[in-house]
Amino acid sequence: MGSCLSLKTRALGGVRQGVYVFDVDGVLIDAEERLKEALRRVGAGAVSSPRELRPRLRSRFWRVFLSEELLAYDRPREVGIRLLLDRLQRGRVIVLTGRPSRLRRATLAELERAGVPIKKVELVMRPPRDVRRDYVFKADVLRQLAGVAEVHDDEVEVLRAARRIHPRARLYLHRGDGYALLNP
Repeated sequence: MGSCLSLKTRALGGVRQGVYVFDVDGVLIDAEERLKEALRRVGAGAVSSPRELRPRLRSRFWRVFLSEELLAYDRPREVGIRLLLDRLQRGRVIVLTGRPSRLRRATLAELERAGVPIKKVELVMRPPRDVRRDYVFKADVLRQLAGVAEVHDDEVEVLRAARRIHPRARLYLHRGDGYALLNP
């Protein structure tokens, strides 16, 4: 992860602040059109999820889906942006994404266009050549964070891992235009 992420919770006026963790795709950004376009470009036919693809085609799909060119299909996800802006008033916000670090500049620009004050959040991205499942990568990062108050993600597996690591954290599953608070 490097030195860009200070893993201890900051103190403000002697009071510990909570850490609020947000995913990008499916939480802050609606990537549904990018998903459809990537599936179309790899010739996936009627398939609606990359999980349904054969391994070779799935690998090609991820290269296309995670291309800078296709980020143009993304749209801000208003509910996620509103929650992030609110949490900035409460503590430290970390944007934790499975996007590869080669998309850092494009991701920061996209988040800024969506209304995220990028100088006030910390962006943690997948390092080069890291091909682990999203929930494994994110769990490794979450283990290094203290004081996690909330985790916002669109994948149940990520939230299950977060529950094991931070049992007191509130977990938000984002879907469509809304979200659900998962019970402990």
